[in-house]
Amino acid sequence: MTDWEFTIVSLEAKSWQFAAASQEERDAWVQLIEQQILSCLQSNESGREKSRGNSNSSANGHDMQSIRNMDGNDVCVDCGAPNPDWASLNLGALMCIECSGMHRNLGTHLSRVRSLDLDDWPSELTSVISAIGNTLANSVWEGRIQNKTKPSPSSPREEKEKWVRAKYEGKEFLCELPPCDFSLGEQLLEAVIREDLPLCILLLAHCSPEDLNTAYEDRESCTALHISCSLGNIVITQLLIWYFADVRILDVKGRSALWHAKCAGSKECADILRHNGCNDLGTMIPQGSDVFC
Repeated sequence: MTDWEFTIVSLEAKSWQFAAASQEERDAWVQLIEQQILSCLQSNESGREKSRGNSNSSANGHDMQSIRNMDGNDVCVDCGAPNPDWASLNLGALMCIECSGMHRNLGTHLSRVRSLDLDDWPSELTSVISAIGNTLANSVWEGRIQNKTKPSPSSPREEKEKWVRAKYEGKEFLCELPPCDFSLGEQLLEAVIREDLPLCILLLAHCSPEDLNTAYEDRESCTALHISCSLGNIVITQLLIWYFADVRILDVKGRSALWHAKCAGSKECADILRHNGCNDLGTMIPQGSDVFC
């Protein structure tokens, strides 16, 4: 691909490649395409608004304003552009529309992009974004920024994209883990037990799916997901799912994460699990059994 080529990728993973005559022409095309996408989303939203109750819209608007008012959320997490209107769900951060396009190019395994104004926000999603925010996110993802200079709102697009890829794909600025004799999986398990969200975010950024799905005999062969559900922790449960926690794993007594969520009385955690493919297998609660926490 030359410096002036660009690719459009659809939600169905179809792709189209284009070539511009210059960098300026390429940037102009990309900007126009993003504006058209935004226009289409706004058009779809106007139709959805008619079918939604005023109370739901009002509540959602209040949640979004609270999220915007969080420390650091007044500017884009990556380039510092003011009043960002887009979010990365799993990163818990707000960004401008230009950087949101770059996050989409990373793939949903790295960043799940959603509009603050144009998309629906169920309670579990607002819980995550409200618990993290740009300041906490950047304390993890830019923990080793050192003498690197972040792009500004006026920086060229290619400079911003290079930064975004280095930050999230290459993990070049990711904060280092404190020295520890335990494996990443064991550290994550302990962080979940303590409900230490900043450490959980840092460990998840370092962990592989194998690390976070490790079960430990001294914990009744429970995984981090079992434990977060037994604690009814919506935020950590949702983050674990986004980082590829396996909802099918059963503990040593044949109990699923959904069993633990039910015992904790957490409908929210149970809904997250069901939405992500966890069925009722291993959820029967024997009379007199203890709930693992």
